[in-house]
Amino acid sequence: MVYHLWTVPVVSCQYKKWQRPEVMSLEDTLQHIVEHKSSICRYGDGEFNIALGNDIGFQHMTGNMAERMRQVLDSDDDNILIAIPSIFGDLSMFSDFSQPWWKEYRLCNLDNLKTLLKSGRRYPNSFITRFTSDYKEDQADKLIPLYRKIWDGRDIYIVEGEQTRIGVGNDLLSNAKNLYRILAPAKNAYDKYDEIVATVKNYAPLGALVILALGPTATIMAYDLAKMGYQALDLGHFDIQYEYHIRGIHSKQPIPGKYVNEASTAGQTVDDSVIKDENYSKSIIERIK
Repeated sequence: MVYHLWTVPVVSCQYKKWQRPEVMSLEDTLQHIVEHKSSICRYGDGEFNIALGNDIGFQHMTGNMAERMRQVLDSDDDNILIAIPSIFGDLSMFSDFSQPWWKEYRLCNLDNLKTLLKSGRRYPNSFITRFTSDYKEDQADKLIPLYRKIWDGRDIYIVEGEQTRIGVGNDLLSNAKNLYRILAPAKNAYDKYDEIVATVKNYAPLGALVILALGPTATIMAYDLAKMGYQALDLGHFDIQYEYHIRGIHSKQPIPGKYVNEASTAGQTVDDSVIKDENYSKSIIERIK
């Protein structure tokens, strides 16, 4: 009763007075990457939690992770996009699940968001990888053609968790020239941070396109790789969202043969036998345990 009669009205008033960040549209964010060959580091509630020093489900707090997460969030390099969720304005475009969740989140975490984010700054949109399940209307038809422009005719170095399998069983990366995969731990990948970065440097030439799907570790790693001279894209979830799109699914569900950390326990128990694509195993150039 106290929460609904006092806390919510007071915090809602404070929220309205806050000079909130501006967030670019999904299309503008991807178009910027296409035109400028930018790198991108994405933040969501999990990355914000880590920046505040808290564990999340598949990444425990370790070493300097919180400090690095804040460092990247505060950075302003011209060609490294620091993306956040587009949750500070109208939420009506979001799904019936996402809309109330984010409305509650921004109120309950107002003080933290004020601490982490720069008032009035224009951020790219981190929801570019959540275009199906989080929206009332599937955004894939608008975004996938832009995605394909990024890697059209290019080699892609994919750094992903074991069993993530970006592009396996679908045509998402079909217009790329070659795919090279570095497999890393699905959980607590930050524990192997230096080894993963060293492996990328060992195999990928400077200027190469590197796609990362390693949870919060990818947010920091994309920044570091971009500073080294790579085009590094933190794109966790985008393959799963494409799977939802082609299957007509609008909720977070298990996908056969792929690890889906946001789905039920079934999505985190992967049957490897359903993967019949021989090109997948041929694309693996290194495994980091």
